[in-house]
Amino acid sequence: MGAVGLTTLSFAALAATVTMTATDKDASRGVAVVFAPWTPADAALGRSVGAGARFVRFGAAPFVTIVIPESEEYTTRAFAAGAWLVIDPLALSACVPFFKTEAPPA
Repeated sequence: MGAVGLTTLSFAALAATVTMTATDKDASRGVAVVFAPWTPADAALGRSVGAGARFVRFGAAPFVTIVIPESEEYTTRAFAAGAWLVIDPLALSACVPFFKTEAPPA
């Protein structure tokens, strides 16, 4: 398989993952909103809350916020505000160890 085929396969796998882990299941428990890694914490906070959510905390990185959406249209508004992903925080922490939401056991 060539480079183009691998790239296409990678994007298809990413799209499938995002679709399967979409926040429509129970967003009232909170969602992780992931912005570009160069997004400052204050900008990530402002964009997350400005899209219509209550701030809970930051994720493991300053460009990740954990929020509770105030409406069902939050995901659309968050993407319009520049979010790269809006996902269940537990799914994010399970997929990417860097984004763990709890400290590892001692």
